[in-house]
Amino acid sequence: MTLSAVELWNQNAFLVINAGAQAPALVIAIARMLASWAIYLAMILLIIAWVRRGKAVRFALLDATGAALIGLAAAQGITATWYHPRPFEIGLGRQLLDHAAEASFPSDHATLMFSLAIPLLLNAASRGWGGILLVLGFAVAWSRIYLGVHFPLDMVGALGVAALASLLITMAGSHLRRLFYPRLVSIYETGLRGLKLPGPIFPRNL
Repeated sequence: MTLSAVELWNQNAFLVINAGAQAPALVIAIARMLASWAIYLAMILLIIAWVRRGKAVRFALLDATGAALIGLAAAQGITATWYHPRPFEIGLGRQLLDHAAEASFPSDHATLMFSLAIPLLLNAASRGWGGILLVLGFAVAWSRIYLGVHFPLDMVGALGVAALASLLITMAGSHLRRLFYPRLVSIYETGLRGLKLPGPIFPRNL
């Protein structure tokens, strides 16, 4: 498949997903909430998981955090070196969410969500949390296409970047879990004791 054929598919797929003139106001409102607020919901869920779950989940969350940092750095590197316009920059579809005219590929929002979800899915102790984040990630991907600020391939690229970042973290996982993660957990629990936060809400030594 040639580059022009890929771009044609990308634009046609965008038009299938993008909100049309008769799009229900309720669906647009839901899409806007997902596009803007799902990441904050994900952060709240991860904080709850960190506070209330034990070492295995906390280590998986640290894997996810590392993958997210790598994924976002890679995404920023791609957008800095290759510019792909957003749909509204070329007059395609409807734009229903304010956004700056900047490189679209890959989506930072989707990269973050998928980079958090994949390492959690790979760990049995955190698989349920990973599943929730993966669903949220696909919901964010849909919403940002539906609202006209991203193409479908921006989301495919985000998933690929997230998978690569997760692979790198997995490869380094044994070293991180032996040398680095226990110290971070220890610092956290020392902070809890120092602040005298209530044990039933902020359990220690899980």
